[in-house]
Amino acid sequence: QTARAKTSVAADHVNMEDAHARDIPDVLANFQVDPNRGLSEDEVLKARIAHGSNEMPAEAGTPFWKLVLKQFDDLLVKILIGAAVVSFCLGLADGEGASAFVEPGVIILILVANATVGVMTETNAEKAIEELKAYQADLATVLRGG
Repeated sequence: QTARAKTSVAADHVNMEDAHARDIPDVLANFQVDPNRGLSEDEVLKARIAHGSNEMPAEAGTPFWKLVLKQFDDLLVKILIGAAVVSFCLGLADGEGASAFVEPGVIILILVANATVGVMTETNAEKAIEELKAYQADLATVLRGG
């Protein structure tokens, strides 16, 4: 039964994703750490090999072309594009000539302006998030090897 208990603790240790929400004694017991000694360098090395370094992964920014395409991925925008195409086709069918471009041109101009504002807003939001990440604490005090 002790082997089963050790397996259970080891499995719980691997899956402890809510350590931040638990009490300190529970976390220390789960990771089998003495709060007066901390981890040895060997234990730290093993943990880094098993779980990777204690860093947030860097997120790649959204490519510009994806930001632009995202602005046109909206039902209302698609309806407006369809209206511009229909307006242009009807204008040509009626023999309006160059004036067939006016209404569709205005619709397309509004959609381009909307996409420009959307891309600028999302770009500024991504920059703001990156700046906020720069304010996060980079240092922590740890106890190693007693």
